[in-house]
Amino acid sequence: MKPTAKSFLNSTMKPILFAVVLAAGATSLMSGCAVDEQYSQTALNALQTREFDYAFDPTFDATVGALFDLGYTIRTSDKRGGFLSAVSQNGMVQIKLDQAGPKRTSVRVSTGFAGQTRVNKERIDEILNTIDRRLTASSVPRNQ
Repeated sequence: MKPTAKSFLNSTMKPILFAVVLAAGATSLMSGCAVDEQYSQTALNALQTREFDYAFDPTFDATVGALFDLGYTIRTSDKRGGFLSAVSQNGMVQIKLDQAGPKRTSVRVSTGFAGQTRVNKERIDEILNTIDRRLTASSVPRNQ
């Protein structure tokens, strides 16, 4: 029996076509999840940075505590330079603290995942809010 064009399509081409369509669908779904929201530089600065009415030392200590509270492992800690980097199963963070005045500290949080910088608004807010809670709950008076 000689194979016909129709039997060739049914036996060979349908599985290949199905695999191509399946791969294309999976790729579009995965790439849809990986698209990062675009922010202007001004919006990004506002999102990543918060100032606290506390001196540098208690703010740095509260930041370290906040990272531990949220399950991060600190990889780099440079108090003099105001830099922390930490990792968790949810990704990595880099935090830069700057003295904004005698009793005021600016904290900037950058997030990343799989070795790439990714803006994760929820994670940034969670870290900054935890720092704020630790500062306000501590026995350190404001502006000290």
